[in-house]
Parts: sequence; C-alpha cells; structure tokens
Amino acid sequence: MSDRGDAGPLELVILLPAVLALFGLVVAFGRTTTADNHVEYAARVGARAAVSAQTSGGGSALARDVVVDSLLRAGLSCASGPAVSIGGSWVPGGQVTVTVSCTASLADVTKFGLPGSRTLTASATEVIDRTRGGEP
Repeated sequence: MSDRGDAGPLELVILLPAVLALFGLVVAFGRTTTADNHVEYAARVGARAAVSAQTSGGGSALARDVVVDSLLRAGLSCASGPAVSIGGSWVPGGQVTVTVSCTASLADVTKFGLPGSRTLTASATEVIDRTRGGEP
C-alpha cells in the first residue's frame, strides 16, 4: 500500500479550467471566422446588386441597402454601421468593386463578453453586363 493519496480530484481541479478556457477560445475563433464570412457574403451580394442597376448612383444605393440588410439578417451589428465603398467603371463590360468594412464588438461576435473590437473587411468585384448595363 502506498502512503500517497489519490491525486485524481486535485488534477481535475487544476486541468478543468484550462480545458474549458481552451474550448472557449476555439468557439470564439469559430464565431469570429463566421462573422468574417458574413462580411464577405455581404460584399458579394452588394456587388451583384450594384451591377444590376443601370446607373452608378442607383447601383451604389442598392449595394448599400443590400449590404446592410445582409449583415442584419446574419445578426452582425457594426459599431457605427457598415462602411460600404463602391468603385469601378460603370460602362458595359466594366467592373464594379464593393468593399465592406464592419467594426464589431468581440462581445457580440463571440457571445462570451470578450473586451475589444475587430474590424472585418471584405471586397467583391462583379462585371457589368455588356448588353444592358452601364451608364448611358
């Protein structure tokens, strides 16, 4: 028989918080990646919406509306609203690029109440249809 006692409960008390913290970091990283994907998707649908309009003004307005709606549906809230910039050549066959930038609170993104924020940025480019798109 050994004079040493069972160290099982002590090991559990020491290791359990470390394992839970590691699990929490993995989940937080996954949620941040998902938020990044939501911003990329918003940029893609914004670019598609922009090229569907006939004018740069109409395309810009439509892209902004679609980006905001996409991020709201995804449940991603930006600190001061998403920054949407639209640029390119508004001629048939030209390209339009939509860039979306969203500064999101890490507490909102990870759902763990982490302090700080992260700026998520994505761009997407679409080609304006040669037969019907572009400014007159």
